[in-house]
Amino acid sequence: MRRPGRPPLPRLPLSALFPPPPGPGTPGDAGACAPGAFRDVTAERATVLGGPAAILLQVAHPLVAEGVAAHSDYTAGPSHRLLATLQAALTVTFGDTAQARAAARAVGAQHARVRGTTREAVPGTPAGTPYRANDPDLALWVHSTLVWTARRVAERYLGRALSADERERHWRGSWPFARLFAVPEAVLPPTAGDFERYWDSAVAGLVVTDAARGVARDVLTQRTRPPLPGVAAMARSVTADLLPPSVADAYDLARTPGRRAAAGVTRALLRAARPALPDRVARWPHAAVAERRLAVPR
Repeated sequence: MRRPGRPPLPRLPLSALFPPPPGPGTPGDAGACAPGAFRDVTAERATVLGGPAAILLQVAHPLVAEGVAAHSDYTAGPSHRLLATLQAALTVTFGDTAQARAAARAVGAQHARVRGTTREAVPGTPAGTPYRANDPDLALWVHSTLVWTARRVAERYLGRALSADERERHWRGSWPFARLFAVPEAVLPPTAGDFERYWDSAVAGLVVTDAARGVARDVLTQRTRPPLPGVAAMARSVTADLLPPSVADAYDLARTPGRRAAAGVTRALLRAARPALPDRVARWPHAAVAERRLAVPR
């Protein structure tokens, strides 16, 4: 239900769910992110299922939540914002060097304006704590949520269990992406095992504020035009399934029997369908453009 006094949030045309790839780029230019495990996981369209979970994890960090509440346009159009972020991420991952850098610069220009101090105290973060979107530690947290949720979707919903070596290559393959989004190599956990330890420690320190819950309400509301019945319920079920249990509970995303069943059905359908789907359906077209640019046959 819309909150009193708030204008209706804009709806998103269904065509926006299928962002077009960038131009073909410079032949032979591998781009910022080299072919490998990171690109392979990101190429799967199904990873978009993790988008809401990634956003909720990001804003469960009080400084990120404050930046979103004070500066972001999530409350004006969260679906539009999510898809703009998706398009930037796909361009950085699969574009040539110039395309990747341009997309990252555009995001960086927006982030440069996001700075201030927290207005209210929350556990572990007193009022008046300074924040800025391009702070290395905050940038690392945001990057980590994207890496973790994409891998979790691949493992849970596509049945692609990554070996220890694949997890290592997936994490290391994300580094060029991270660096373009203001994460210096000095703060990146050096191995996948170090990343897991960083992740567990960071999740233990998350605090879901009222600002974060407001973002969650908007992100998990169905806003396509025309409406797609059942999408919001499915998104809530999948998001509750993907999030660490402590974070899901903090957002009041209880893993009810109905939600567990819905997530289970979604998992079973995707795992059964993926082997039969051609890549042009199951993967983002951005990946095919990158492969043609490098003349790498599949």
